[in-house]
Formats: sequence, structure tokens, C-alpha cells
Amino acid sequence: MKRFVLFTFLSFAWAQMTYAQDAVESIRKEYAALKADIAEMMREEGRPSEYYQVLVRQNLPGTGPHFEDTRMYWGERDDDEIYPTHYLHMVTTKYNFAAREFYEEYLYDEKGRIHFIYAQTPDADEDIATMHEFRFYFNAGKLVKVLVKSRKVAEAGAFADEYSGATVPAKYDSHYQNYLAWVKRFSKLFDAVDGAAHL
Repeated sequence: MKRFVLFTFLSFAWAQMTYAQDAVESIRKEYAALKADIAEMMREEGRPSEYYQVLVRQNLPGTGPHFEDTRMYWGERDDDEIYPTHYLHMVTTKYNFAAREFYEEYLYDEKGRIHFIYAQTPDADEDIATMHEFRFYFNAGKLVKVLVKSRKVAEAGAFADEYSGATVPAKYDSHYQNYLAWVKRFSKLFDAVDGAAHL
């Protein structure tokens, strides 16, 4: 009986690991294809660019000039031959607070569920001289893989591996929760801009 229980547990664990790995590989392929498509759009000789852009410029007390550049890229549904409706496919956003610079990407599926979050952020909780790189992978909206890397801001080059697993380490949970809040905010922003754009 113990062998059966152990075998069942190991089989379940193996299936979960394979399921997560397949989801990660699928997301990586979709992400790479979309990034290549966006790069092609941005070339002078490339096809016409299609995205919504929100620029924010303001002067914040204590930190001074604050800039945000958010771009929202869409996919098209097969619901109209001439003017198909859009769904939010990817958001890129870069912004600052004083000298601290942030960069984030959010990849969505056609149903509006988050697929992938990528972020580079200086660590405000420990030392702003440390830059962290986060990758959160989701399958059907559920977190399946987390990668955390870091490096000193003053050091050029690659990030060093810090964590890889299926859950968010406690010390980075506040970052994760903040990114999840932005997943919803960007969806609302996209719907507002998409609904107000002239055809």
C-alpha cells in the first residue's frame, strides 16, 4: 500500500512538473513571436505600427520629474472581416521615481487572462543598488513558474540566478501582488482606450 501511495504521489508530481514545463515553453514561443512582430512594426520600413500609447509626465513631491511610457499591443478576434474587435495581448511600460528606473511587460491570452509577467526593478526593500529581474509564468491564469534573478546596478552584464520554483518567495510577494494589481489596471485602461478610439 505504501508503495502504491508513493508511486501515485510521484506520478502526480511528475505530471504537474511536465504540465508546468509545457506551459512555460508555449509561453516562451508566443512571447518571442510577439516581440519579433513588434520589432518588425517599429522598423522604418516595417509594416505600419499598431498600438496604443499612454505618456505621463508629472513632477512628484520628493522625487521630482516622473515619466511613464505605456504601450498596449492588441490581437484581433475573427468576428468581423473589416473591423475585428481587439483584445489586449501585451503591455510594455517603463517609468521612473527619481533615479530609480523600472520596466515591465504583461502578456495576456485572448480570454484576458495573464500569461506572463516580466519585470526589472531596483529593490526598494533592501538596497536600490540591486536590480531584480522577475519572470512569472501562468497557465489559464494560474501561476506555474517563477524565476528571480539579480545583479548590482553598477555591474553591466547578465543577471545571476537567485530563485526558480512554482511559488513566489515571501520576500518578493509584495512585488508579485503589485504586478497582479497592474494586470487588472492595464486591462481596464486598454478597454477604455480601445472603446474611445475612432475607427
